[in-house]
Amino acid sequence: MRKLRSEIKHNFLKQIIFRLDYEGLMEADVEKCILSLRQKFYDAGFEKMDNRTENQFDVQIKMDLNIPDENQFSINSNNKSIVYSFSSEKKEILEISKSFFTLTVDIDQKYETFDKYLSLLAESIETIKSTSPYFQVLRIGLRKINICLLDDLARLSNYFTRAAFNIDDVIKQFEDCDCVASNMVTVLSKNNYQINYVRNIQEGVMQQDDGTQKTMYQVVVDIDVFKEGNREILSLLCDEQMIKDTLETQNTIEFGVFIKSLSDELIEALKQDTFQDTAIKGVI
Repeated sequence: MRKLRSEIKHNFLKQIIFRLDYEGLMEADVEKCILSLRQKFYDAGFEKMDNRTENQFDVQIKMDLNIPDENQFSINSNNKSIVYSFSSEKKEILEISKSFFTLTVDIDQKYETFDKYLSLLAESIETIKSTSPYFQVLRIGLRKINICLLDDLARLSNYFTRAAFNIDDVIKQFEDCDCVASNMVTVLSKNNYQINYVRNIQEGVMQQDDGTQKTMYQVVVDIDVFKEGNREILSLLCDEQMIKDTLETQNTIEFGVFIKSLSDELIEALKQDTFQDTAIKGVI
């Protein structure tokens, strides 16, 4: 799998989201993390720093049928949290608060690899984890959103497997109708990780260079690999090397699901020095 990943020279990956959710930290703990990590963030290219205040509401639903509709919801508390944000010119954003740590990467040019973030993420997580003896991790997830465009839905099977999109069967079954959208969600499990495997097709209109409009189909392959629960995760975060291994495992699982979504024809095309298929848009 690693060899195949190194052979892929093109992609249609549009966004990466890594997120660690936890509890047991106070605002003072977050400030300690920032003091320890901000120079490392800056050296890694995250040269802009900002912060904002987020409101977290604890909403309770009242099940008493005698309560009027307008009073069925109550807010028990409004928990304000400061979120520190560090961003780069490459549309990379790191965010830290007392309840989460995230990396978001928006990709509009050639993507290197998720490996480039492993050391920084591992060191950051180790720092956050060590800040408070009450630290408990709730969820760790790696999500990648892949988006391309097709001008002919009948060509979908040229690029994707039937396991990913069985749209041909739908079109044949309902041949008296036009297919304008399709949403498929599959929940998988591998190596004690859960996988939300989401595939979407949406018809839309694209403005051409000559001013005319053309019907296009946006195809999304959205894969989220995650694990929940302090007991399940904490042992995987015992030191920086273990954290790196955990992130690599998530990334490998994600790539395995993604590559099984693609046809052999598309995989071979993505290996070439130049991607020449003009029937599919958004490949970089």
